[in-house]
Amino acid sequence: MIGLALWIHLVAGAFATVTEDAAIAANITEDNGLREAAYRRLMAPEQTAGVIARLKAPDLDPQQRWVLIRSLGPNPSDDARATLVALAESKDAMVRSAVMEALGDRGDKALTGKVVRGLSDPALLVHAAALDALIQLKDPSALGDLDAALADTKGTYRGTSFRQKIVRAEAACGKESARYLAGALLDRDPDVATAARVGLEAIAGFSYRDGRTPEQEAEAWRRWAGG
Repeated sequence: MIGLALWIHLVAGAFATVTEDAAIAANITEDNGLREAAYRRLMAPEQTAGVIARLKAPDLDPQQRWVLIRSLGPNPSDDARATLVALAESKDAMVRSAVMEALGDRGDKALTGKVVRGLSDPALLVHAAALDALIQLKDPSALGDLDAALADTKGTYRGTSFRQKIVRAEAACGKESARYLAGALLDRDPDVATAARVGLEAIAGFSYRDGRTPEQEAEAWRRWAGG
């Protein structure tokens, strides 16, 4: 068993490295290559304890906090996963947003439910991050929630409608999304309808547009989807 003194020494060394790498990775004026290298080091499982410890620092710069949380996404360790799950309940919207993005990077479909909760978050940046994560997760279990979110015609973030991104998240789930996308073909928002068509054609590898009205096209896709 490792001695207490040695353990403290190792954690202190990891903490120092994490502090330096977080500062580099979060510095937008730093060389991109150096920033990427620092971020890769933060993602390493052996740095997990240092990253978690640094996240608890009361004076932590918000941009560094963002980088540290995001670094836990690709980190395969159980402690990284548990930390993200805990931080998903943070009162800080920026933290919750970073967690959503990290969960998308993680690719763990067992955590899709956590990401889906972000669709009803009162902070728009968290909602947007949850959609980005669902596009990465490609989990059909989220389709019902995504379709319900599509009913909200008002949501936008930084001038872009959430609804187009919702359709992209549905399309990412593959053929199981086809019946949802077929319904979106008749949406009043032409951008949503176009996104649905692009998604369907990418999934199927062909088009039903030629010689059909929008209603006939939507029905053809519904039949193809078996629903």
